[in-house]
Parts: sequence; C-alpha cells; structure tokens
Amino acid sequence: MLGGRRSETHTGRIAAERRNCGEPQNPGKGDETVRIYVSADMEGATGVVSALQTRSDHPAEYAFGCKMEFHDVMAVIEGAIEGGAKEILVNDSHARMINLDISGLPENVRLLSGTPKALGMVEGVEGYDGAFFTAYHAMSGTPLAVLDHTVSGATLYDVRLNGHLVGETGINGAVCAAFGVPVALVTGDAAVCREASGLLGENLVTCSVKEAHGNASADCFPPSRTRNLLREAAREATLRIASKRAPVQKISLPYELELTFKYSRQCDVVSYVPGVERIDGRTVRMRGSDMVEMRRWINVATGLAGSVAL
Repeated sequence: MLGGRRSETHTGRIAAERRNCGEPQNPGKGDETVRIYVSADMEGATGVVSALQTRSDHPAEYAFGCKMEFHDVMAVIEGAIEGGAKEILVNDSHARMINLDISGLPENVRLLSGTPKALGMVEGVEGYDGAFFTAYHAMSGTPLAVLDHTVSGATLYDVRLNGHLVGETGINGAVCAAFGVPVALVTGDAAVCREASGLLGENLVTCSVKEAHGNASADCFPPSRTRNLLREAAREATLRIASKRAPVQKISLPYELELTFKYSRQCDVVSYVPGVERIDGRTVRMRGSDMVEMRRWINVATGLAGSVAL
C-alpha cells in the first residue's frame, strides 16, 4: 500500500484536572490561525530501511537517514503551509533528537530539539490545532514492517494500553488526545499507515512512502515522488484540521498501561518503583487517570530497564 490514504475517529480531553473530559482544549472561536505540530521520527522516512541509517555511530549511513527525515519534514511543512497553516512546531523525535538541521527550515517554523523531554516524541503538543506524525514506524512485532519496535528496541517487547497492543502512534496519539489535539496525518511505511488507520479511523490522512519486504528491506518511492505525495497529504490534513474533521484518539478512563520487557532482569528493576505491579516474569502494570503521567512513566521505565547490565 504505497501512497496516501485517509481515515478517522474521535474523542478528546483536556488540561490538568479536566484532562479526560473530552472537551477540546482550544475552542478557537474567531481565530483562523491554524497551528500545526509535527512529531518527526526517522525509521519511516523515505528510503530508510536499515538500522544503520538511523544510528549516529554509523556516520555515512546516518547522514542519509538525517537527510531523508529532513526531506519528509520539509514536504509536510510545505503542504501544511499550502493548506493554511501559519505556525508550525517540529519536534525532532528520533533517538537523541538532534537529527534535523535548523538552518534549512522556513522562518515560520520552530524546531524543538534535543533530549531529555518529559513527553518525548510529543513534547510541546499542548495548545496546537492538530498533529502530524511523520516518518513513523509500526509497533514491535508487526510483520512486514520496516524497523518495527515500540519506544525502545533494546528494552520493550510490547506495550498494552487499556488491554490493547499499541505502538508509538497509539501512545503518542493518546497523549495528544489528553490535550484535545487531533492527529491528522501519519506518514511512514505501509504497515504503520494500516496501524494508524485502524486506530484513528477514516478521517485520518496517511501517506505511505515504502512497503516492507522484511524488517530491513522495502520497496521505496524516490524522494522526487514522496515529496509530492507527502505535501499533498499534509495539505489535506491541514484542511481537515481547519474544518474540525481531524480525528482525536478514543480512549477511556482509567488508564491501564502494561509494559512487557525483553528480559526478566529489566522487569526486576522497574518493578521496584512504588505503585508498579508486576504481573508476570517480564511484565509490569501501572494504573492512573492522567495520560501525561503515563507517558512520563514510560520514559522512566525504559530508562531504568536500559541501565541494566545483561
């Protein structure tokens, strides 16, 4: 499934004590300015198929990954501006989050760069009219998906939110929903587009730039073609945001988050955190009423698990 397609869903919830009531955070009456938030990963970028292309310890291959992440980001920026966006924040969301060259961005675009960030890939999303997830990848364990993993390939086997398997699209979409921000566009390989469409429904716009033949191989469109595909998808997504047709992820309270680690020793360490329930050899559970806190807990848990010597 190469190229763009669309899908949709609905829900919402908002600020602090009202975070889960389903009301939009920014009614925006009389304000025609469309503000777009872009969460930019790398594994789903045009032409990227190998982990070497996403890692800074392989400089030659990594340079290509950075170039392609920037290419896809610029294409969606162009489309968003064509669709009427006046303000755009790009959150560099891959690995150390210092992959994008700010010198090439338009003057009406800001870059959120570096790490740590409390909300990781969706840091700073609060207050925006809609979110784009660019160059995303499918959740861990997805067949025929380029570089599939969830949050941390070194520590997490899978993640369940309210009993459902989720990847980074589902986790980050839930945080956006906590702030009443719709996710209007997801780009990456065909697998993540299918995953996102199943989660967010028919009013989501998706754009596939490649189709996996395996975890580290794919049939890829060239940049000359994906630029046009991504630009048009972003333009349509921006129009859907402006007309209040972009989907907000549906999720009910309370939140129940289960993290299954790759190794029991990683689970040992995370299970020592107060409030965490260990439910089997490799899985812990956390419950709460605040998705923002759930997302922060994922950061803490993966950080602790990653510190374990194996």
